[in-house]
Amino acid sequence: MAASLALGRGLGAEDAALALRTQAIRLEPGWNAVCLEVYPSEAEPGRVFAGLPVDVVASFYERPVAAQYMTDPGANLFRKAGWGVWYAEDRPDAFLKSLHAIHGQQAYLVHATRGFVWEVTGAVVVPEVAWTPHAYNLVGFAVDALSPPTFAQFFDGSAAHRHNRIYRLTDGVWRRVTLPGAERMRSGEAFWIYCQGASNYRGPLAVETRTRQGVLVGQGAVPVTLRNRTSFPVVPVFEHVPGGGATVPLSLVVRALGEGQGEMRSVAVPRPEGAWSFELPALEAGQSLQVPLEARTESLTRPAQASVLRVRSEVGAEVWLPVFVIRPDLEEPR
Repeated sequence: MAASLALGRGLGAEDAALALRTQAIRLEPGWNAVCLEVYPSEAEPGRVFAGLPVDVVASFYERPVAAQYMTDPGANLFRKAGWGVWYAEDRPDAFLKSLHAIHGQQAYLVHATRGFVWEVTGAVVVPEVAWTPHAYNLVGFAVDALSPPTFAQFFDGSAAHRHNRIYRLTDGVWRRVTLPGAERMRSGEAFWIYCQGASNYRGPLAVETRTRQGVLVGQGAVPVTLRNRTSFPVVPVFEHVPGGGATVPLSLVVRALGEGQGEMRSVAVPRPEGAWSFELPALEAGQSLQVPLEARTESLTRPAQASVLRVRSEVGAEVWLPVFVIRPDLEEPR
């Protein structure tokens, strides 16, 4: 994963700055369906779950079929084709493990021997969902931990998912969400949802960047595109979430009315290097907006720095974006 995030010519994976985030997921005793949004620095399951009360982890990697969600995870689900499973080393069936790496933006079934909050720190990447049409998909999405959307609110903008063919894991059993307008999604939760036809839906507020790795800023402004996929207005908010390392000193570029003939000009509005938030104009249903970002490269202290942006709205869904900047002239000669 680090190699895919290495930035710039001549910058190796061991030197690249990473946009890091710590995700907290509440695990109950027994089976949990979780969506891991970050890429752990150590992908090997034994390292990811070292010292934690977790003894079995499973991931589904083949084309889903309707029957997969109907099986009790503790019974014979893992005997079916398509599941990769990891067993803790102290289990007698540990030699049967077939899951060898834990990746971000992936759904997992996790068996906990007791309840606890799983805190995992890892690299942030732009979220992407590869929907399998005409089938149930095991997926999860980033939502606000305190004020999450209902299933109906989240999937309002997608005809392929605007239904109640949704199953969530409750007390070890897959239970159908019969009232999507009344049940709320949960942060870190994964569930089975049917995809009626083809879809590229990622949420009510779609966030698009030029590269899959995130926002790479250098000389000049780089746009982030926001699209309102709902049937109602939303107000996007940008939040800068600083981590432990050197972050990217960012400016938002706005169009301003100049003097004289009233010409329009671009003006960079500097944002603090620490935590900040910026509320954007309301987006009507179906509208899109480009938000240009610019790095203050003269303020960089390292050849590569990274930040994390959280893009949210009052709907309760959110998107985490990595932002990178490179200044090769600050590299020390080798």
